[in-house]
Amino acid sequence: MRKFYILLVLVVVAGAMTSCLEYKEPQYSPQIYRSEFYVNPQFQGDTVVGAKDTLDLIYDADDDSYELDTVYLGDTVMFASTFYTVTNNLVAVEMKWDTTEMDLWYLTTADIDKALLKTDTVGNLTCTMRFNPGYNRVTFPIYFTPKERGGMKLKLSVESDSDFPIHSVLMYIPAVEAPVETEE
Repeated sequence: MRKFYILLVLVVVAGAMTSCLEYKEPQYSPQIYRSEFYVNPQFQGDTVVGAKDTLDLIYDADDDSYELDTVYLGDTVMFASTFYTVTNNLVAVEMKWDTTEMDLWYLTTADIDKALLKTDTVGNLTCTMRFNPGYNRVTFPIYFTPKERGGMKLKLSVESDSDFPIHSVLMYIPAVEAPVETEE
């Protein structure tokens, strides 16, 4: 019977010791969400109330990328993008594009600007926003206008302090000249 009590005490002590291990938050891969893609959007305040068109984004499993519907030269496309790290800290958001192919700009709010550690723009081909600890989501509109015919690329990335730190999305954007409207 004494051996039984010793075994029972050892099981209880072992259970107590394992329950004292440090708790670690669950780890998640950061995510990127986006709104509809609006062509030449019209606003009322900060709300889109109309647009010339909306564009579809289709996933291509062959190269793990997305392809946007064709954009006409001279059109401006706008979409809202959310960079989200679930329970982890947002470290950085990065956008990469070729300035010879398209103009790209984005609008941040005063709250986002306060959260930024610093913003690096290198040759207007890359924009990296680095964030102070304590933030896990940022949303802002991104605008682009094609400058020449052909295929353009836009890569969006989000980085967190999780065990799965980086998530990226690559988009191909075909651009053509607008058709000439004729009167009949």
